[in-house]
Amino acid sequence: MPFYYQYIASSLPFSNPGLFTEDPMVGALRTQSTACEALGSYMYRDLFTALADDYEDGGRTYAILAGRSDRPVHDAIPLRLAGAIHKVVLEGLEPRLARHYPSMGGSPGEDFTADFIGYMKDHIDDIEMGLGRQVQTNEVGRSVVHLVLSHWLTTLDITEFDFLEVGASAGLNLNFDKFYACFGQLRMGSQQSPLRFMGDWFGNAPDVPRIGATVRRRRGTDISPIDVRNHEDATRLLSFIWPDQKARFERTQFALDIAQENPPTVDNASADTWISQQLQRERDCTTVVFHSIVWQYLGKEVQQRFKESMSEFGQSATKKAPLIWARMEPSGPVADVRVTVWNGKKKPTEYRLAEVGYHGQNFTWL
Repeated sequence: MPFYYQYIASSLPFSNPGLFTEDPMVGALRTQSTACEALGSYMYRDLFTALADDYEDGGRTYAILAGRSDRPVHDAIPLRLAGAIHKVVLEGLEPRLARHYPSMGGSPGEDFTADFIGYMKDHIDDIEMGLGRQVQTNEVGRSVVHLVLSHWLTTLDITEFDFLEVGASAGLNLNFDKFYACFGQLRMGSQQSPLRFMGDWFGNAPDVPRIGATVRRRRGTDISPIDVRNHEDATRLLSFIWPDQKARFERTQFALDIAQENPPTVDNASADTWISQQLQRERDCTTVVFHSIVWQYLGKEVQQRFKESMSEFGQSATKKAPLIWARMEPSGPVADVRVTVWNGKKKPTEYRLAEVGYHGQNFTWL
């Protein structure tokens, strides 16, 4: 389950109904409802509340989800269920439900939750297939961090770099320099891009030069990469975006279109093994290793081996070919943007550059 949902769940008051029920699935559904409300999805807030009620009443939700998981919050079972049916809607296979989905031009009606539960009664196979898939997103809003970093690098006299992303999913953000962000006089990325982040995306102006460093080579890894050229994979990626968050949905669609013309390279490999292999190659310019909202999913052993590789190869970095570890990772209700730079000095230099919302919004330069 994405960390920002877990954080909201952990912050709920002890009086919240469902969290302490004997059946953890009811708690997971009600927790997800509260998380959706906190993040602005009232459509899914109402849906998960209705599903929790139906589960407690022994209805279709109970028949499908009972005994499904001992860790339904961790395994994001509610989001898997919602994503499975959203995918069917996106494929144009269920017009009765499509009229409720803003992602298909509809609007949630009073009978939305009843229609959703009604659909479940007759389409067990589709739902079973969806419940077997992990929730996977590729939050394009976080590319603002990539853009700002590329401009910040020039303060270190870096003009070009190789970019390596861990947990890249579909690799959409590997194309970050083909997106556009504007804050006052600061313009970043491609001004011709249909994917645009304007001034209200930022909490304040990033204090970075107007000219950014350029990407020489880009590559990513993920333990379950999504192929953007595969229609099935692309639709599955969109299905996990909450349908009433149209801006997020449209951003991802734009990013998918850009990726059709600029297919990202995303390897199927564990972060620790992959980063060691990538850094063993001859490095003749700056290498930037980046990840966002990934660290907690790697596991302690992978984390340790990853850190050891970064430190080992950092020792051989030089002023002409620095190694930079940039990450956007959770820090309570927001994420921190931190950077470690190895450039031939005895010790690496540490920076804390910004705070940012989990979808990349409210970027605040520190």
